[in-house]
Amino acid sequence: MNFQPLDRAHLVATQEVASELFPWEREHTLALAATVSPVEHAAFYSERRLSSVRCWTAHLGRGPVCGLGMLYGYQAQPDELWLAWFGLLPAARGFGGGARMLDWLIASARAEGRHTLRLWTTDESEYARATQLYTRRGFTAEEHAPLPGEDWKTFVFSLGLDGQMPIAWSAVLDRPHELCGREAPVAAAAAA
Repeated sequence: MNFQPLDRAHLVATQEVASELFPWEREHTLALAATVSPVEHAAFYSERRLSSVRCWTAHLGRGPVCGLGMLYGYQAQPDELWLAWFGLLPAARGFGGGARMLDWLIASARAEGRHTLRLWTTDESEYARATQLYTRRGFTAEEHAPLPGEDWKTFVFSLGLDGQMPIAWSAVLDRPHELCGREAPVAAAAAA
């Protein structure tokens, strides 16, 4: 499996993969476009108080896009990154590619000098393997308050990239966003 920065040539295919992996979400479509065209999508960065949004696509050999992983950087937390829209299509799973992709993203965040990598996920059964992978890589979890209409548990996972235990997300003072890429289910259903 190899990883490539998202480019215009792979944008539509990556948006299709993201839609297949996360069919109930919409932000990834705009986030992916903002990755390849930040000037055209300045409002996306401004509204979310983002300093950076980057995406890498996963490919089996020279094959088509089979997965993706994004890193969001927020202006208020310059030492942190958020892992978002991370996943592989079902046909690409079970061969260790997800672990390699996560390790690669962790190494990328660490190489930038960031101190913390965070992500959020739920306790739904479809995320059980990913949750186990995060735990094996040293992420610690804390439960996050549900949004209206949610009937599952949401967790923020945090990983110290500098050998230190990261500050719990609940203790971060200037949190300009609820959770990276998270939408209230009621609002998303009303918009559909």
